[in-house]
Amino acid sequence: MSLFYFYNMNIFKSLSILLLSLFAHSCTTKSDYNPDSHLSVKEKDNVLVLIIRYIGKAPENVNMTEIFDSKYDAHFLDIASRHRFDQYYIDDKGIHYFLISRPAPSLYEKRVAIGGKLKLKEQGELVEYEEVFRTWKMVPDTLKKRSLFLFDKMVKGESLDLYLTVNSKGVEYIEFPDEHNYYDKATRRWLQK
Repeated sequence: MSLFYFYNMNIFKSLSILLLSLFAHSCTTKSDYNPDSHLSVKEKDNVLVLIIRYIGKAPENVNMTEIFDSKYDAHFLDIASRHRFDQYYIDDKGIHYFLISRPAPSLYEKRVAIGGKLKLKEQGELVEYEEVFRTWKMVPDTLKKRSLFLFDKMVKGESLDLYLTVNSKGVEYIEFPDEHNYYDKATRRWLQK
């Protein structure tokens, strides 16, 4: 066998190892966003119960200070049962990134996703909470692709400005924030400008 053959085989082996390691890295990176990798079933329930009063719609004529009254627990537990964690990630600073979706009113099956971040005390108390984006309602397959894309950018600290409705050239990604609405971290709700 020629030296040329052995040389090419070594290049082929090196390229194969490189491609396999890149594939393995891409698989582990995506699985890092799997909520089951970061939270037990009980922990998922606990986090959802902590934030559902911000994400879910309050009963009619109930203001933000009243939503924490225990008489509304059943209302918010019912709302929580229709939400699911699609993605979750905890960074090395203890910031929890979440992507939660829920059914959206529509003639056809559609969902809307909420991407955000939070911080918890060791006792599980909510310290910080912010909704970074809410998507337009979309059919489940489209929502899955677009919301995971947005979630990945959010976790990496990349700008989402290109995906705001005003910049997205007719492709629906982010409904809020927009030119009229923004998220206020102090009050933990969407407000108009």
